[in-house]
Amino acid sequence: MMILDVRSERQVLKALIHYINLRCRIDDIDRRFLSQESQIIYDIISKKRDKDPTLILMEMYNRVERFDVDDVDLVSENEANNLIDSFNRTLRNKKFRFLLNQISRAMEKDNMEMEDATGKIMSFLHESSSGFKYVDMKQANMLLKQFHTDVWANKSKKLHWPFRYFNTVLNSLRGKELVVIAGETATGKTSFMLNTADRWAAEGKTIGYISLEIDVVDLKNRIHQKDFDINLSAESEKLSEEGRYLLNDAIDKTVDQKMFFCDSGVRSVHEIIAGIKLMNMLHQFDVVFIDYLQLMSCPGKQSKDAEIGEIMGSLKALAMDIKVPIIIASQLNREVGKNDKGIPKLSNLRESGTIEHSADVVILIYRPILYNKSQSLNEYHAIVAKQRNGKTGTIYMDFNMTRQFIEGTGTSAKCKEELSPSLV
Repeated sequence: MMILDVRSERQVLKALIHYINLRCRIDDIDRRFLSQESQIIYDIISKKRDKDPTLILMEMYNRVERFDVDDVDLVSENEANNLIDSFNRTLRNKKFRFLLNQISRAMEKDNMEMEDATGKIMSFLHESSSGFKYVDMKQANMLLKQFHTDVWANKSKKLHWPFRYFNTVLNSLRGKELVVIAGETATGKTSFMLNTADRWAAEGKTIGYISLEIDVVDLKNRIHQKDFDINLSAESEKLSEEGRYLLNDAIDKTVDQKMFFCDSGVRSVHEIIAGIKLMNMLHQFDVVFIDYLQLMSCPGKQSKDAEIGEIMGSLKALAMDIKVPIIIASQLNREVGKNDKGIPKLSNLRESGTIEHSADVVILIYRPILYNKSQSLNEYHAIVAKQRNGKTGTIYMDFNMTRQFIEGTGTSAKCKEELSPSLV
């Protein structure tokens, strides 16, 4: 079974012949899934991986009659790396689908229990994990140049924040980030998460949403609440006939959105990570949300601080592995009430040291009305307290509690001062 077409196979082999530095990746290619002719070329390159290209070409011409390297163009090292990655990604997906078909047939015949099926899937995910990899300076330079080339050509996979004014303070997400959304009880952490996820889903992004305390029906009700003043979770019977029609119509309009929910109640960080890897393999996420951190568990840790540290470290490693940003909600401790006007700080994060250390971005949610009843009910602040390679500051927002809808209204003076033109 071939994974790449013949032309792509030959492009990879030609690149392996010409680029000595690229040959460190030859073992990444499973020769069994190459064409018969390509397997011979692969074996020659593998045995002579430290030899000059001329010696490889001489042996190749002696053993293979039909292969002509001039049949295809010589691609760049970076393009060859991408072809190898595509080969492995496609092969892994095919193997996974084959495994699922095997499990399905076995379970239909009552020859496999659910625990055994789960074990096989988890084992596959573990074995197919990317593991420890390294690149030399030349490869690092190629990756960096490709990154900037994609940005300049507007081909970057950056994920821009979907609220007004957010992108004047926050950098876009490009994968691998761990973002913490922290706030006290009743500040609207889940509303922020759902508003963000809903807007990205409407833009065509693929979303994973892991909820540890709210089921999918309530999550969907909160998403559609933006169009209704009646509480959809508790009072939908009060909707008029027109309201019921509008609700069903709004629900139907989201049918093609690529948003995947998990409300299974699983709290073990290891099971959650395995589940995210499985879902990502099937759906290729643009971003994953987890609501929320303190409900997750990591068996075997002696203290909550150690447990949170392990969870955060594992989630950061996951984001790096699957190259997808992870956004997780977190609680603030009760000490926040002692701050001036109750404005939260990084030190108010529960288990703050371990959370702050692992997070790339920390956004603290603040509602002034909780500490001053004369303030507007709708006033809502997103305080960017930490951002690697970026700004900090406050983004002012409007929060319609009835409709659970959030919108940006402006930024702090500090942020505006930092928006001076950059050097070119």
